[in-house]
Amino acid sequence: MEKELGSVSSSTIGTRISEVADMVGGKKKLANMAGISESQLHRYIADTSQPTIEPIVSIAKVGGVNLLWLATGDGPKYLNEVEQPYQHQVTEGVCGGYIANRDFLSEFALIPGYSVQVSAGWGSEGSDEVEPSRHLAFRKRWLKWRGFAEKDLVVVWAKGDSMEPIISNNNTLLINMQRTELTDGNIYVIRSDNQLWVKRVQVKPNAWLLLSDNPLYPPIEVPKTEQHNFHVVGQVVHISKDIGD
Repeated sequence: MEKELGSVSSSTIGTRISEVADMVGGKKKLANMAGISESQLHRYIADTSQPTIEPIVSIAKVGGVNLLWLATGDGPKYLNEVEQPYQHQVTEGVCGGYIANRDFLSEFALIPGYSVQVSAGWGSEGSDEVEPSRHLAFRKRWLKWRGFAEKDLVVVWAKGDSMEPIISNNNTLLINMQRTELTDGNIYVIRSDNQLWVKRVQVKPNAWLLLSDNPLYPPIEVPKTEQHNFHVVGQVVHISKDIGD
């Protein structure tokens, strides 16, 4: 239910998201730019599903609007109170198009997301992308509780079904790049040449087994003599996924 105190708008968050969609050229374009499924965006706009902080940040970034206004209806639509087109590029003092709210950034870390898909299957082409395509927000208290440093984390996306049911196609994966020593039972992103996999690992005396949770996919054995051809990018430490259409 919408708040009715102070300057909080009587509009719903769905109405405000719809405004942003109109600004950037439509709902389909907003969904693509914000990394949200179009069906999920329609549920947000219809107020049948309440977005978490991550999609709110993405939508605010794409639309170039005040995060506080988008989330609550409070305050100006733009922090400088001047209408301006949306911006996608990250520049100094600006986080992907909206001027950073100090209170927000004191509570949340913006983790870079790269347009890279790691294969939950037989391998996907890697990328040499050096600039993040978006940022996802994670609570700093949660990162501290998990023992993570912001600088060690990146976000990528899964491709394929070999890790079903734990990881589904297009799930969001948080990778800790400092965790590169393989330990039994954990899930890692691993590169060989230009191929990327996300697999569960079993460490044997003379080999690694790259395991798929989906029983339709057999293990990949990496003998000790070939392990130098593989690079452990990092451990998967968090998975975000949509449920339903």
